[in-house]
Amino acid sequence: MPGEKLPEEFAASGPKLSRFPIQPAPPVRPRLFADEARFAGRLALLAGGAELAAWIWFARLLAHRGPAWAALAFAACRISRPFWGWLGTRVRRGAVAFALLAVALLVQGFAAVSFADGLGAVAAALPAVADLCAAAIADAVTVERRAAAYSWLDIAQGLGCAVGLAVGVAEPRLAPLLATAALLVGSVGVADLRDRGTPRSTWPVAVRLQVLRAPLAGQLALLAAVGGGCAAAAAVRSSWGWWSLLPPSLGMAAAARSEAAARNALIVPRALAVLGALALALRQVAPPAAVAVGLFALGGLCAALPGAAARGAGEMERPVASSLAWTALALGAGVGLACSALA
Repeated sequence: MPGEKLPEEFAASGPKLSRFPIQPAPPVRPRLFADEARFAGRLALLAGGAELAAWIWFARLLAHRGPAWAALAFAACRISRPFWGWLGTRVRRGAVAFALLAVALLVQGFAAVSFADGLGAVAAALPAVADLCAAAIADAVTVERRAAAYSWLDIAQGLGCAVGLAVGVAEPRLAPLLATAALLVGSVGVADLRDRGTPRSTWPVAVRLQVLRAPLAGQLALLAAVGGGCAAAAAVRSSWGWWSLLPPSLGMAAAARSEAAARNALIVPRALAVLGALALALRQVAPPAAVAVGLFALGGLCAALPGAAARGAGEMERPVASSLAWTALALGAGVGLACSALA
């Protein structure tokens, strides 16, 4: 009733029992059990290997100024990840992933012997299986430990993207070999996509659109698309030799350190988007500097996107926000490379 005093347990009015301030305990980080960690680790290996294979071929397109159709097809294959997640609810997820990996390996082999860089990049981009892995985690890991499994998946995607970009621009000739090895190593996670006695689920289009309309996810996807597009357009013809390992690696390290100190989740992605636009502006006056800044921005986005999704998105929206961010990055990078090739 209005005016009534709350009980002493809820509104203490007596003398303090302790001279120390009463503060909440620090948050407890969720940790996976051993079997869950092995499950999440193999799925992270699958998703990270697929990202490495796709982006090392994309870096080869950057170094060789690949054709516009290949860049657009690369983007189209990478943004198909929600479709594969939906298909995993109709047929077995393991079958979907196995078919994608098999087609990618076969077509990559043909592209390598026929020196068809565009075809190889499209084939490597086809197995966009991260949404399949995220849905499998959502179905198998209980909600109190699910965030830790999502972190494994995001870290693997970021590392795969950054390593693929760095090695691909440093030594494009290694792209067919390393992409094949990455897909073969990642294939150990296909078995973990098997059914576990529960209905197979995924996030419908309505949920994705709802998350996209949220302030953080929408801005993050836009920043990823703009930053990735400008940086990729600035980094065309970026084969320097092994020195080009440094800019994307330093960008990823700097973004990871800066994100922890930033006031909110969007500060670092905004800075990297501005850096990508600056790299594109430098393209006409100082091409070497533009390439370095563009690769730095691309490497930074590999760390900033999963960090921002983990920090700012709601727990149930996190995998969708992360998926939207990675999709936007691939779309922006593909369109940026295509525009540069047509210019």
